[in-house]
Amino acid sequence: TINIARGLLFLNRASGSNGCLVFDLTADPWNPTLLFQTGISSSHACHDSYVGEDINGKDVLFVSDGGGRKERFYDITNVDSSWTIGQVPPQIGTGTQGFSGIYAHSGWLSEDKRYFFAFEEFNVADIFVHDVTDLENPVWITRFQYSQQGGANSNAIVHNGEIRGNYLYVAYYEAGLRVFDISNPYLPVEVGKVETHRDPNGDGNYEFGISNSYLGAWNTYPYLPSGNILVNDIDQGLYIARADPPYDAPA
Repeated sequence: TINIARGLLFLNRASGSNGCLVFDLTADPWNPTLLFQTGISSSHACHDSYVGEDINGKDVLFVSDGGGRKERFYDITNVDSSWTIGQVPPQIGTGTQGFSGIYAHSGWLSEDKRYFFAFEEFNVADIFVHDVTDLENPVWITRFQYSQQGGANSNAIVHNGEIRGNYLYVAYYEAGLRVFDISNPYLPVEVGKVETHRDPNGDGNYEFGISNSYLGAWNTYPYLPSGNILVNDIDQGLYIARADPPYDAPA
């Protein structure tokens, strides 16, 4: 996958030891210059990344390190077209707490820039919340799963999530789209869902089950001016969902 921010392109490789490859797009976007890569070993795989700007005066690259089982932070405040090629920007602290058995897949920063929601794809604990107010010393505060996790035939895997306002929108593979109220990040509460996989026709009848597989909702996009929510399902295609009140009106 790729991210674009600050005139830079972040290529997330999801394998190998090169980590994220970061390119400058400002000089020649059709032939971007490779500035640096974050990887130094197999524990720096960079499955995905997120760029947070002006966090305590710094622009920060958050890297989900896959088999490294944690999130790492890099200070990219001064990275631009004049950056010394090959020089890795300074890492901030040692990153988040690692957890045995997880795969650090992706993550998203809350709008107040205080909490990082990290998604792990090996179905160990699903979603972790870290207080990153002090990037040098992030604190893991909680972890949570969708409302039916742990029940019979309900062991779904989490994939990607995005935040808008006080809501976290999660593409939860076979559990479809799950929406959480994160106004209290210590106690997220599920407040909505769209069963894109189990009930693809929306008629209330489950045509498929949950089998701990990589099928179903892959990604979501909650930033349309209309307030509509896009959900991409691997098998069923594109869904457009509309939330009911008291959902916050689009800014």
